[in-house]
Amino acid sequence: MARGYEGEEKRDKRQMILDAAVKVFSRHGYHEARMEEIAAEAGIGKGTIYEYFTSKLELFQEMLNKSREVYYDSLEIDDKKKLSLREKIYFLFLSHIQFCRENKELTRIVFWDTKIMDEELKVWSYDKRKEKEKMFREEVREAIERREIRKVDPELVSLNVSGLLSALWAPITLDGWDVDPEELAEKLTDLIFAGLKPE
Repeated sequence: MARGYEGEEKRDKRQMILDAAVKVFSRHGYHEARMEEIAAEAGIGKGTIYEYFTSKLELFQEMLNKSREVYYDSLEIDDKKKLSLREKIYFLFLSHIQFCRENKELTRIVFWDTKIMDEELKVWSYDKRKEKEKMFREEVREAIERREIRKVDPELVSLNVSGLLSALWAPITLDGWDVDPEELAEKLTDLIFAGLKPE
Protein backbone atom coordinates (compact mmCIF):
# COMPACT_ATOMS: atom_id res chain seq x y z
CA MET A 1 0.00 0.00 0.00
CA ALA A 2 1.36 3.44 -0.96
CA ARG A 3 2.40 5.62 2.00
CA GLY A 4 0.20 8.60 0.91
CA TYR A 5 -2.89 6.39 0.61
CA GLU A 6 -2.21 4.91 4.06
CA GLY A 7 -2.10 8.38 5.64
CA GLU A 8 -5.28 9.39 3.80
CA GLU A 9 -7.08 6.23 4.97
CA LYS A 10 -5.98 6.95 8.55
CA ARG A 11 -7.31 10.53 8.35
CA ASP A 12 -10.60 9.26 6.86
CA LYS A 13 -11.03 6.68 9.65
CA ARG A 14 -10.22 9.29 12.30
CA GLN A 15 -12.83 11.60 10.75
CA MET A 16 -15.39 8.76 10.63
CA ILE A 17 -14.86 8.22 14.37
CA LEU A 18 -15.24 11.96 15.09
CA ASP A 19 -18.43 12.15 12.97
CA ALA A 20 -19.88 9.13 14.79
CA ALA A 21 -18.87 10.65 18.14
CA VAL A 22 -20.82 13.83 17.32
CA LYS A 23 -23.98 11.76 16.77
CA VAL A 24 -23.60 9.55 19.85
CA PHE A 25 -22.48 12.29 22.29
CA SER A 26 -25.29 14.48 20.98
CA ARG A 27 -27.88 11.75 21.62
CA HIS A 28 -26.67 10.70 25.07
CA GLY A 29 -24.33 13.36 26.45
CA TYR A 30 -20.81 12.57 27.60
CA HIS A 31 -21.48 10.30 30.58
CA GLU A 32 -24.09 8.05 28.94
CA ALA A 33 -22.32 7.70 25.58
CA ARG A 34 -20.59 4.33 25.10
CA MET A 35 -17.54 3.65 22.97
CA GLU A 36 -19.26 0.52 21.58
CA GLU A 37 -22.06 2.66 20.16
CA ILE A 38 -19.59 5.14 18.65
CA ALA A 39 -17.74 2.23 17.01
CA ALA A 40 -21.01 0.78 15.65
CA GLU A 41 -22.05 4.22 14.34
CA ALA A 42 -18.65 4.52 12.57
CA GLY A 43 -18.89 0.95 11.23
CA ILE A 44 -15.66 -0.18 12.92
CA GLY A 45 -14.61 -2.36 15.85
CA LYS A 46 -14.39 -0.77 19.29
CA GLY A 47 -10.65 -1.49 19.46
CA THR A 48 -10.06 0.62 16.36
CA ILE A 49 -11.15 3.75 18.22
CA TYR A 50 -8.29 3.23 20.68
CA GLU A 51 -5.81 3.26 17.81
CA TYR A 52 -6.73 6.93 17.38
CA PHE A 53 -7.90 8.07 20.83
CA THR A 54 -6.62 6.85 24.20
CA SER A 55 -9.94 7.37 26.03
CA LYS A 56 -13.53 8.53 25.75
CA LEU A 57 -12.47 11.84 27.32
CA GLU A 58 -9.77 12.43 24.69
CA LEU A 59 -12.24 11.59 21.90
CA PHE A 60 -14.84 13.95 23.36
CA GLN A 61 -12.36 16.79 23.75
CA GLU A 62 -10.97 16.37 20.24
CA MET A 63 -14.51 16.29 18.85
CA LEU A 64 -15.48 19.38 20.85
CA ASN A 65 -12.36 21.20 19.67
CA LYS A 66 -13.10 20.37 16.01
CA SER A 67 -16.78 21.28 16.47
CA ARG A 68 -15.90 24.70 17.83
CA GLU A 69 -13.46 25.30 14.99
CA VAL A 70 -16.23 24.48 12.49
CA TYR A 71 -18.57 26.86 14.34
CA TYR A 72 -16.12 29.78 14.45
CA ASP A 73 -15.17 29.22 10.80
CA SER A 74 -18.86 29.45 9.86
CA LEU A 75 -18.99 32.98 11.31
CA GLU A 76 -16.18 34.29 9.10
CA ILE A 77 -17.32 36.79 6.45
CA ASP A 78 -15.32 37.19 3.23
CA ASP A 79 -14.38 40.76 2.36
CA LYS A 80 -16.11 42.19 5.42
CA LYS A 81 -14.24 45.52 5.18
CA LYS A 82 -16.66 46.52 2.41
CA LEU A 83 -19.74 45.90 4.56
CA SER A 84 -21.56 48.34 6.82
CA LEU A 85 -21.93 47.44 10.50
CA ARG A 86 -25.58 46.63 9.89
CA GLU A 87 -24.63 44.18 7.12
CA LYS A 88 -21.93 42.59 9.32
CA ILE A 89 -24.41 42.06 12.16
CA TYR A 90 -26.99 40.66 9.73
CA PHE A 91 -24.47 38.16 8.31
CA LEU A 92 -23.32 37.23 11.82
CA PHE A 93 -26.92 36.37 12.81
CA LEU A 94 -27.56 34.62 9.48
CA SER A 95 -24.41 32.46 9.76
CA HIS A 96 -25.20 31.51 13.36
CA ILE A 97 -28.83 30.61 12.57
CA GLN A 98 -27.81 28.55 9.53
CA PHE A 99 -25.12 26.74 11.51
CA CYS A 100 -27.62 25.87 14.26
CA ARG A 101 -30.20 24.62 11.72
CA GLU A 102 -27.76 22.66 9.56
CA ASN A 103 -25.62 21.22 12.38
CA LYS A 104 -28.07 20.47 15.18
CA GLU A 105 -25.99 17.66 16.66
CA LEU A 106 -22.81 19.76 16.60
CA THR A 107 -24.68 22.75 18.05
CA ARG A 108 -25.91 20.74 21.03
CA ILE A 109 -22.33 19.77 21.79
CA VAL A 110 -20.73 23.19 21.17
CA PHE A 111 -23.25 25.07 23.32
CA TRP A 112 -24.59 22.51 25.78
CA ASP A 113 -22.39 19.59 26.79
CA THR A 114 -19.34 21.65 27.71
CA LYS A 115 -18.78 20.53 31.32
CA ILE A 116 -16.30 17.87 30.20
CA MET A 117 -13.53 20.14 28.99
CA ASP A 118 -9.91 20.18 29.98
CA GLU A 119 -8.27 23.48 30.93
CA GLU A 120 -6.53 23.80 27.57
CA LEU A 121 -9.83 23.53 25.68
CA LYS A 122 -11.54 25.97 28.06
CA VAL A 123 -8.73 28.48 27.57
CA TRP A 124 -8.81 28.03 23.78
CA SER A 125 -12.58 28.51 23.70
CA TYR A 126 -12.43 31.56 26.00
CA ASP A 127 -9.58 33.13 24.00
CA LYS A 128 -11.40 32.55 20.70
CA ARG A 129 -14.56 34.20 22.06
CA LYS A 130 -12.59 37.16 23.45
CA GLU A 131 -10.77 37.59 20.14
CA LYS A 132 -14.10 37.68 18.24
CA GLU A 133 -15.60 40.14 20.75
CA LYS A 134 -12.54 42.42 20.48
CA MET A 135 -12.79 42.45 16.68
CA PHE A 136 -16.50 43.19 16.88
CA ARG A 137 -15.98 46.10 19.33
CA GLU A 138 -13.40 47.54 16.92
CA GLU A 139 -15.95 47.31 14.10
CA VAL A 140 -18.46 49.21 16.26
CA ARG A 141 -15.84 51.92 16.98
CA GLU A 142 -15.11 52.26 13.26
CA ALA A 143 -18.84 52.55 12.49
CA ILE A 144 -19.08 55.37 15.08
CA GLU A 145 -16.12 57.18 13.45
CA ARG A 146 -17.79 56.85 10.02
CA ARG A 147 -20.96 58.31 11.61
CA GLU A 148 -22.77 55.18 10.51
CA ILE A 149 -24.20 54.83 14.02
CA ARG A 150 -24.52 57.20 17.00
CA LYS A 151 -21.99 57.21 19.83
CA VAL A 152 -22.61 54.10 21.89
CA ASP A 153 -20.56 51.90 24.18
CA PRO A 154 -19.04 49.20 21.88
CA GLU A 155 -18.87 46.81 24.87
CA LEU A 156 -22.65 47.03 25.37
CA VAL A 157 -23.33 46.50 21.67
CA SER A 158 -21.05 43.44 21.75
CA LEU A 159 -22.86 42.07 24.82
CA ASN A 160 -26.25 42.60 23.14
CA VAL A 161 -25.25 40.76 19.97
CA SER A 162 -23.46 37.97 21.89
CA GLY A 163 -26.49 37.55 24.14
CA LEU A 164 -28.84 37.17 21.18
CA LEU A 165 -26.50 34.69 19.48
CA SER A 166 -26.23 32.63 22.68
CA ALA A 167 -29.99 32.62 23.15
CA LEU A 168 -30.79 31.37 19.64
CA TRP A 169 -29.24 27.89 19.67
CA ALA A 170 -31.66 26.32 22.19
CA PRO A 171 -34.99 27.14 20.47
CA ILE A 172 -33.57 26.17 17.08
CA THR A 173 -31.76 23.01 18.20
CA LEU A 174 -33.71 21.72 21.17
CA ASP A 175 -37.22 23.05 20.51
CA GLY A 176 -37.20 22.50 16.75
CA TRP A 177 -37.94 26.18 16.07
CA ASP A 178 -38.59 26.26 12.31
CA VAL A 179 -37.48 29.69 11.13
CA ASP A 180 -36.51 31.33 7.89
CA PRO A 181 -32.84 32.23 8.56
CA GLU A 182 -32.83 35.37 6.40
CA GLU A 183 -36.07 36.71 7.86
CA LEU A 184 -34.99 36.04 11.45
CA ALA A 185 -31.53 37.56 10.85
CA GLU A 186 -33.20 40.70 9.45
CA LYS A 187 -35.57 40.97 12.43
CA LEU A 188 -32.73 40.57 14.93
CA THR A 189 -30.59 43.12 13.10
CA ASP A 190 -33.51 45.52 13.09
CA LEU A 191 -33.97 44.96 16.82
CA ILE A 192 -30.33 45.95 17.42
CA PHE A 193 -30.56 49.04 15.21
CA ALA A 194 -34.11 50.25 15.89
CA GLY A 195 -34.45 49.11 19.49
CA LEU A 196 -37.89 49.14 21.08
CA LYS A 197 -38.90 52.69 20.23
CA PRO A 198 -42.37 53.06 18.73
CA GLU A 199 -42.44 53.72 15.00
